[in-house]
Amino acid sequence: MRIAVACQGLDVAPRFARSSSFMCYRVDRGMFADCQNMPNLSFPPAQLAQVLKDLDVSVMIVNRIDPTSETALKAAGIEVQAGYTGTASAAARTYIGRTLSGTSEELEAS
Repeated sequence: MRIAVACQGLDVAPRFARSSSFMCYRVDRGMFADCQNMPNLSFPPAQLAQVLKDLDVSVMIVNRIDPTSETALKAAGIEVQAGYTGTASAAARTYIGRTLSGTSEELEAS
């Protein structure tokens, strides 16, 4: 599984469209196996979604996302998880923990 987090520096970006980069974490058996930073090249939503899909991203973690970008990501088969704050790594760990525990309650990364 590969998780991407829309970032501003090391933190989750307040808005997806204005993120400076995407931290891409490869997860193996519930642990980070690899981490790469991809700059946001400001592609149109459909093109960005295709680039992320080509990188095998299956989940995009964001704070807030516009409807056009969310639709493009979902059409590319990428799950969108909104409402996250804090550092990118903490947000990804929170998502992994929630996924592994099978809980659907909202968890906040701090």
